[in-house]
Amino acid sequence: MLGEAPALAHPLLPVKSDHYVGWGRKSGEQAARMARSRGKGLLRMEDGFLRSYHRNDPALSVVVDDLGIYYDATGPSRLEALIKQPLTEEQKTRIDKVLGLWRQHGLSKYNAGRDYAGPLPDDYVLVVDQVKHDASIQYGLADEKSFLVMLDKAIKDNPGIPVLVKMHPDIYTRSKMGHFDLTLLSKIPGLMVIAENCLPTRLIRQASKVYTVTSQMGFEALIWGRPVHCMGMPFFAGWGLTEDHLPPPPRRVLVTFEQLAFASLLSYARYVNPIEDEVCNIETVIEVLLNCKQSDASEGA
Repeated sequence: MLGEAPALAHPLLPVKSDHYVGWGRKSGEQAARMARSRGKGLLRMEDGFLRSYHRNDPALSVVVDDLGIYYDATGPSRLEALIKQPLTEEQKTRIDKVLGLWRQHGLSKYNAGRDYAGPLPDDYVLVVDQVKHDASIQYGLADEKSFLVMLDKAIKDNPGIPVLVKMHPDIYTRSKMGHFDLTLLSKIPGLMVIAENCLPTRLIRQASKVYTVTSQMGFEALIWGRPVHCMGMPFFAGWGLTEDHLPPPPRRVLVTFEQLAFASLLSYARYVNPIEDEVCNIETVIEVLLNCKQSDASEGA
């Protein structure tokens, strides 16, 4: 996905390279120090927004950023620069088709499993939890208190309307912690907790509003045309497309959702076809994911 074969770098190991590559704000910080000390360029990588079928599968997409990283609102990123670029008619047509496929097939960041199958109220608002210490929270200008503020706001903004809290699947599959106390949530009238590991598509599609701190589910809610309230400053906030609890960075201006989606899914992300083991476009990755879905459906029939 980088276009060249990488070499392993270490602070004590001399490597002839034009760029040092790190993963997000983890090894990315060490890569940044090495790049500065040696007068070289820096690239940060992260998972793409259409990542894989199973959560533990090798990534089908990554993002590569030479300015920062998309979830860090404290500084510029290549994604921000791409979002502000106007689209041609051809680009508008292409992203409209991609978003149509996304909605038609119920795509998400991870795509294995099934939608929530239980009963849902006719009208409800969706509140999205995240795992603690997710880097997107801190660098999205939020903290643990933001989740309590979000829940309180969702309840007060929507009197008489049920509030659904979607817990993050990693809380159950990877023994990580969320931000809500399930015992306390159970005592709040009109509140429903979705704790099972399921795809978010149906929950988003049928919600009248979606409340998030920095979760990508907010971006997916925009794909479904749902009003999104952001307590933090994720990559999709601050562009005039969401109701924001925080003031946006001055770098962010008013754009269309097509600009945001095209930049995020097409310009910024890079994709690989795992079958052919070669770089490809998002449309090919969607085909791969649909084949996985169909195969699982056939085996479960």
